[in-house]
Amino acid sequence: MSAKLLSGKEVSEAMLAKVLEDAQMLKAHNIVPTLAIFRVGEDPGSISYEKSIITRMAKSEIEVKSVVFPMEVTQDEFVAKIKEANDDKNVNGILIFKPLPPQINEDEVKYMLAPEKDPDAMNPTNLGKLMIMDNEGFFPCTAEGVMELLKYYEIDVKGKDVTIINNSNVFGKPLAIMLTNEFATISVCHIFTKSVKKYTSQSDIVITGCGVYGLLTPDMVREDAIVIDVAMAQKKDADKNFVLDENGKKIRTGDCREDMVDACAMITSATPGCGGGTGPITTALLAQHLIKGCKLQNGMK
Repeated sequence: MSAKLLSGKEVSEAMLAKVLEDAQMLKAHNIVPTLAIFRVGEDPGSISYEKSIITRMAKSEIEVKSVVFPMEVTQDEFVAKIKEANDDKNVNGILIFKPLPPQINEDEVKYMLAPEKDPDAMNPTNLGKLMIMDNEGFFPCTAEGVMELLKYYEIDVKGKDVTIINNSNVFGKPLAIMLTNEFATISVCHIFTKSVKKYTSQSDIVITGCGVYGLLTPDMVREDAIVIDVAMAQKKDADKNFVLDENGKKIRTGDCREDMVDACAMITSATPGCGGGTGPITTALLAQHLIKGCKLQNGMK
């Protein structure tokens, strides 16, 4: 029996309806919510992501300003632009694309970014606010997206055993805090975990985000488990060669194999046939955070 598919797109559409309502309210007060995107170089993936953000924000009546730097941009030049955007009252949020070139010191950059204009929680100040659940802070969008999915589908995590396969600062660690705050019991797995299956096979909820197709297989989860796969990967065969579709294009997936849909109770993953993943929620949260920042910066709740 196939798992119930959890749709990130459905969740995002519900969220964005409220974002549009708030954006129109702000515009009625002559306030135009505006996001600044900082991109270094002409990486095709980054350009594609930027275009998708611009398109999505336009539908929510949010303005986007793209600030594009050459690959040889200096630290001083980059930081100067951040300070300029920090001081610009017409810019409500700043999204810095990564990775940054080696001459840019990310540790300095993340502290330079104004916390109140940091919709994806790059500044550690916002991660600190997450720890104490200060709701005027911003939490990492991909991690918070999992919580939005659980809330939308009325999945109560209290007392549940949850395994997260990812321990990054932008996903695994903040998500562990969010789930702990909801009284779930958390295990966090990483590349040095001796047996990931030991943890996943005992879990009510398994959350993965590593970008490795086939990382999660049917034998690793219980039949009644909920699987949330936030990863973006590309399908490879046993020899680690890319698998192409009928048009010769690489196949987008998550960490899950296709047969995971028959191995658990509920699932979402970018892997074909598995619900689509949480990507749309991440973009919706970026818009939601931008609106939240705009309101706070203008003395509105």
